[in-house]
Amino acid sequence: MQISARVLPSLVAAVVLVAGTVVVTPTPAAAGHRPAPVNGFARSGPWNTKLPRDVPLDPRSAQIVHNIELDKENNYGTWAINTDTYSTPIFTVDRRTPRTRWTFSDCLNLPEGGPVIADSLAAVPTPPDLFASLGTDAAVTIYEPDTDTYWDFWRAEKDAAGHWSACWGGKIDHYSRNPGIFPNPLGATATGLPMGAFTIRIDELRRGRIDHAINIATVRTKAGCHSWPATRDDGNTAGDDLPCEGQRFRLDPAFDVNTLLSPAARTIARAMQEYGVIMTDKAGAVVTYAEDPRIEMARNGGVDPYSLLIDPHDIVPDGSEKYLLFYDLPLERLQALPLDYGKPCP
Repeated sequence: MQISARVLPSLVAAVVLVAGTVVVTPTPAAAGHRPAPVNGFARSGPWNTKLPRDVPLDPRSAQIVHNIELDKENNYGTWAINTDTYSTPIFTVDRRTPRTRWTFSDCLNLPEGGPVIADSLAAVPTPPDLFASLGTDAAVTIYEPDTDTYWDFWRAEKDAAGHWSACWGGKIDHYSRNPGIFPNPLGATATGLPMGAFTIRIDELRRGRIDHAINIATVRTKAGCHSWPATRDDGNTAGDDLPCEGQRFRLDPAFDVNTLLSPAARTIARAMQEYGVIMTDKAGAVVTYAEDPRIEMARNGGVDPYSLLIDPHDIVPDGSEKYLLFYDLPLERLQALPLDYGKPCP
């Protein structure tokens, strides 16, 4: 069931070669015992910072959320979890993983982007079992803790000779000090927000705890508008009552998540209340990303872990539980925060 699609935004008219990386200094851990964030990014970045219970709302919050509801109603009628299709596998590699030079595929006929992404493609740790997500996005995420380096790519493809290419993406050095933002115009998402920052991990659903903001993508986003932490956008629709890419939302903290039937839905809903939800992209429906399960399936005999984690009654063994997870979560209880909420002062 392919219910999400996205195109990379056109690069800025004058493409600038970005050699640096946006970094922040992590907040010291209390008593030195706080574990590192699961997503690996800086603790003080937008993904790993809890929201206060009382936050200001966008003056048009109700109208913006209503438009997301309309996108849901008019496109499959569901707020779905994307896993193996239109999400990303997350490969964790080490120094022994062979590094290969990938090719810039230029699927958008923007040759000026070649020099911009050249460094990101120059030496990519590429395990022999690497694969990209299903669907036209063909995304892949690679993390190398040994060197504190992160890559994600869009429209990644392996040819018959085994050589990899990508149409776009980027590399982040000093990953653990990065707030979870690619320098413009790098990154596989249309907002320059790393998929590894927000993608829900399978192990997080198992333990019943997500300690970072998650994402949402919808069909219509405001044209020419992006909000921190996004660095760019591919908004497609004019109108003041539409979400901007990068805009932060949160689930109303007064909503009782224990009323949700699925334990996985309750886990995700708590993260929405505590850390929020960030609009990372356009899509063909209202969707949230969770980790591609095929890495784990290759180790466990082909059992999709989501079939055990998401469906509380074992009544939909065909995989559709991924698209029904939020059937009893009231999207209308989302709240839009002001544009650039949480952006550090210059």
